[in-house]
Amino acid sequence: METMVKNEFERRQLDIMRNLGTNDDGTSTDFNDSRVLRDSILIYGGILVMVIVIFSYVRRRFPKVYNVRNWVEHLKTYLSDDQYRFFSWLWRLYMVTDDEIMDECGMDAVCFVRLIQMGYRLSIVGSFNTIWLLPIYLTAEDSDETADITDRVVKTTVANVPSGSHRLYATVFAAYILFGYTMYQILLEFDWYIEMRHKFLRKPLARHFAVFVRNIPSDYRTNARLERFFRGCFSDDDVLEATLAINIPNLTKVVAQRDAAVANLEHALALYKKDGVRPHHKDKFIMLGGNVDSIDYYTAQLEELNKDVAERIATLEPIVKGSIDKVEDPGLASEADEAKFPDDSKVDDSALNLQIPPGLSAQYAPNKDDPDTEAASTEIEMNVSGLTSPPSVAEMQDTHSTLFGFGKNMKKKATYVAGAAATAATGAANRAATATTDVANRAAKTATGVANRAVTMMLGGEDGEVFPAGFVVFSKLSTTNAALQMVHHQTPFDMEVLEAPDPNDVFWLNMSRTHKDLQLGMLASFAMTAGLLLTWTIPMSFFASLSNAAAARNDVDLLDDLFNKYPGLIPVTEQLAPFLVVMFNSLLPMILEAISLFEGPISSGMVEASKFVKLAIFNIVQTFFVSAISGSLMAAISDIVEDWTKIVDLLANALPAQGTYFMQILLASTATSAAMEMLRVVPVAKAVLRSVIGPNLTEKERSKRFMGLAPLSDPPNFDHADFTAQLVLYFMVLFVYCVISPMTPLITAVCFAFLGAMFRGQFIYIYGKHPDSGGKLWASFIQILLTCMLIAQLTIFGLLGLKKAVKQIPLFIPLLVITVLFNFYIRQQHFRVASYLPTRECLKEDLQRDQNFDFSFVQGAYLQPALAAKTDVQPEPTLLDQHTEQQFESIHDESLKIDEERNEPSRDVSSIDVSSRKFD
Repeated sequence: METMVKNEFERRQLDIMRNLGTNDDGTSTDFNDSRVLRDSILIYGGILVMVIVIFSYVRRRFPKVYNVRNWVEHLKTYLSDDQYRFFSWLWRLYMVTDDEIMDECGMDAVCFVRLIQMGYRLSIVGSFNTIWLLPIYLTAEDSDETADITDRVVKTTVANVPSGSHRLYATVFAAYILFGYTMYQILLEFDWYIEMRHKFLRKPLARHFAVFVRNIPSDYRTNARLERFFRGCFSDDDVLEATLAINIPNLTKVVAQRDAAVANLEHALALYKKDGVRPHHKDKFIMLGGNVDSIDYYTAQLEELNKDVAERIATLEPIVKGSIDKVEDPGLASEADEAKFPDDSKVDDSALNLQIPPGLSAQYAPNKDDPDTEAASTEIEMNVSGLTSPPSVAEMQDTHSTLFGFGKNMKKKATYVAGAAATAATGAANRAATATTDVANRAAKTATGVANRAVTMMLGGEDGEVFPAGFVVFSKLSTTNAALQMVHHQTPFDMEVLEAPDPNDVFWLNMSRTHKDLQLGMLASFAMTAGLLLTWTIPMSFFASLSNAAAARNDVDLLDDLFNKYPGLIPVTEQLAPFLVVMFNSLLPMILEAISLFEGPISSGMVEASKFVKLAIFNIVQTFFVSAISGSLMAAISDIVEDWTKIVDLLANALPAQGTYFMQILLASTATSAAMEMLRVVPVAKAVLRSVIGPNLTEKERSKRFMGLAPLSDPPNFDHADFTAQLVLYFMVLFVYCVISPMTPLITAVCFAFLGAMFRGQFIYIYGKHPDSGGKLWASFIQILLTCMLIAQLTIFGLLGLKKAVKQIPLFIPLLVITVLFNFYIRQQHFRVASYLPTRECLKEDLQRDQNFDFSFVQGAYLQPALAAKTDVQPEPTLLDQHTEQQFESIHDESLKIDEERNEPSRDVSSIDVSSRKFD
């Protein structure tokens, strides 16, 4: 047994000697860390300085490019008024307070810059360790083990300390300082985060008064049912409204067609205003492609599409408002609800109006005093009375087959409703026909169209399928927070309540995903991520091997021949390796974002959260694990499969020799981020192309994207997931190498200091504050950071074992225990407290609002954009001449008269400005 232990120690010692510069035959491996690090600092440091100088000049010379938030109206902020002097922005931006950044740039922005600040503070503490670790490692006693280490950079690392040396006490002591201060900083940052998070949650935003509900049981899949359910859970006054999502592909398509028609019409009007000649174009539907007047053509098209949109919305409004309520809930039905389904065969007009679209209400209801419609009225009453006994659940078909998922019995009852609606429409058409105006004829046509659409939908036709997800809006913050923390159904996953996203950040297409779809989607996402993680190790392993040309030429014959023929390529390859890693990893965010969409996220915030976790895992695994096994990928995987504990030995063997390589990566990442972000290379190139490609006649046209090309006035959203995941790499390198290679904290301190100034400037001058997840990525980052601490400490622990630090290991074990206990402690309540606004804070905010508080900012906010679209859209008035303006005024007045004749009730969302909503 003693011989086996001795052999194991000898094997480990042989491994670490190979990694730290000594071959098994005692000859020296040529280390070039000093030259590589010096060249990296000169190259990437030079690039960074050059970028700062260029940016300091162009940001004042071209303010429209580098100060977007100072001139784009919807992005404006007072923080962008002061651009400071040539170089003073580097430190004066740090004087902007956290509250100012949160208010003007968003919660996500202030959380991101706080993470950079925390990294800078940890680097300063690590630099303090550097002051006394460098002389301890550099002046270590000579031994046969370290006799061949001559490189100055390697001599400043723990590799220069002989096995069993008392100097390893310094390594343990430095680890206590770094990780102890890290845990202290996490506690302080959590206090800050909870305070700022609660400030954010107190803001009167629509998302703070609403919840997202998915996996809604079929018995509650109407607005009225869902609203009544939550009123039963709380109170009538606590619930403002419930809005289920419905399938409206055709309406969405028509609205998109109308938007295109408006754009084409405005373009034609702009051409006419510019040249004084009415433009023409070829119409493919006219034989031989005859030319048509573009203004007249698109005007007529817009008028028809306006009517089509109005009819479709009117048809869908009974479903949206919940007036079509077919599924009875015996547990929650009230007397008022039962009154909607009387048992006798006589139904008054109010009951009838609940079963037909609003456009066919009292104005066009059959006149009982008219002998021509008396028989029709009797038939309507008999048909509607057939709806008094709703079908049972057993009689329902699959919910995707028809609008409400009913079986044959429901189809029969839908026919009754169709008869009622058709009869009402006939009465409306007959009475409208007696009018002598064209408006009356249009009204009759509209009423008949609405009725026909209702019949088609009820029989399982076009738009109208109700999705198993929706939003519930409350009148109190306390009710919203209570709903988020309660279990609402006895069946797991049913009636699942989640935080509502911003109304303009909802992925409506994913609202149709059932629980089964979501589970399969998450499984597929996991499988694809795992497969990509394994596949990605191949190029990453190759790039890591290039950082040491001497080792790479031994593993790849092609490189050996190439380096023998062109020895000047060796330093170029060593500097190119970290750049290749950074560039290749830049492809990951796009790939992982596509994979995350399989999980059925309902907002970009959920996509960012999922993408961040995946990117962080990639950074940790690919950077450290792959670097450790570069050159022997399959052999290392085979060893780990046989004994997973070997991963500690593997990391401890390989990572000490990779310190210079990781410093190269950080320098390359910082320099490339600075060049791309500060100089805005890609957005400027896209803006230049956009200025010459696509319609540009009017300011409205110039401000729109075209074929993926965005103008300067439309900056892209900040990729929080990608940049936050990059910070994980910075922290991981700092944790592992702070005590192994003491020069590392000096590099990370410079990187964090510059990144803090750079991103503060980008948030203030370039990026808008939306979308904003409310700082959720900060919490995810801290959870991963806690894991990174453990990984780093296990690596150091393994290194101490390989260094035969028998006396120092018992002193290091308590640090591991403390870190594990700290993990358990911080995960108990801190994340939960930060997720919700405390009850007392909620009640305090609720009591401060009076009874006349205006909830218009949230009522109707979660209506699908196509349903909330304006029914009458016209081109910009500034483009119209006198004749054309009179023409559009006539059309607009005519539409208003039609609405009056239809007696269409005002929609709940009339007070909400939805003109800015975007949809696909």
